Amino acid sequence: MSFVHSVVTGATGQVGLELCRGLRAAGKSVRAVVLPGDPALARLRELGVEPFEADVRDAPALRRALQGATHLYHLAAIVSTTARHDLRMWQVNVEGARNAARAARELGIGRMVYFSSIVVFDPEPLHEPLHEGRPRMAVAAGSPYVRSKIAGEEVVREQVEQGLDAVVVHPTVVIGPNETHHVGVVQTLLFNYFAGRLPAVFAGGFDAVAAGDVVDGAMAAAERGRPGESYILGGEQHTILGLLRRAQALCGARVPRVAIPLPLARAGLPLVDAVARITRMRPAFTPEDLRQLDGNPHIDTSKARRELGYRPDGLDRALAMVHEEWLRRARCG
Repeated sequence: MSFVHSVVTGATGQVGLELCRGLRAAGKSVRAVVLPGDPALARLRELGVEPFEADVRDAPALRRALQGATHLYHLAAIVSTTARHDLRMWQVNVEGARNAARAARELGIGRMVYFSSIVVFDPEPLHEPLHEGRPRMAVAAGSPYVRSKIAGEEVVREQVEQGLDAVVVHPTVVIGPNETHHVGVVQTLLFNYFAGRLPAVFAGGFDAVAAGDVVDGAMAAAERGRPGESYILGGEQHTILGLLRRAQALCGARVPRVAIPLPLARAGLPLVDAVARITRMRPAFTPEDLRQLDGNPHIDTSKARRELGYRPDGLDRALAMVHEEWLRRARCG
């Protein structure tokens, strides 16, 4: 296998594509681990990225993908806020992380950047800043996705204890185009707002960060992060209404006047679940969705700012990119 600077797993996801673009813009050679037949293969080739078809659950194939590399960015994950137990999620998010970290250590990869999430931290107490020193949530406390990300970080840290040079980054709620591999805030909130299909929203909010800022932070972590350390890559705290008001200049659509209180939304969960079972569709909202909207509003990014030079300032550009993507989709019918 020829030399390559960076291998990126999860390369066709919302952050993965931006990361490949950022690495190539920085003059780095990139090999992208993608599932066979991924529709984004053509886009990777346009960026000058070398695609390598493999599944992170296949340890020998993943090991072959990493040969000749000096850096590994491990993003591959299945993201979901539903309560449904999906064995494939655990296999990808935990066993895939184990395979990647073990192969990186055994092959002598110079630096691994593992993408965790802000959701792994215990948000309590809510009135105090949430920083990297917070305990992780109890594995049994969160949704299946949250549990898988907690366990995924644990298996990476097991390899760190055996000599792997790795850093962990924790993005907050990512805003940007290409939300194609999961259903998140872009599809459920922003696309519906741009289309005028949002009569009301929930109260509460979240820390929103641009995908491009996450990429900049991850690349800085690869170069300047301290081995074994975690870095929160956040942006700005917004209520849902506040985020829509910020996006309003892009489309002029009316911002909903109604913000449904979260206790009322929780009271409606049994009905929402019943409808989802009958229709066999994803629930309109889940307990995990509401938990995150009622999370800690004081996300502390000072460690990443201090040690990595992290400066998140791309949210308006990310919102504009999302709007452009929505316009393209609308034109295509």
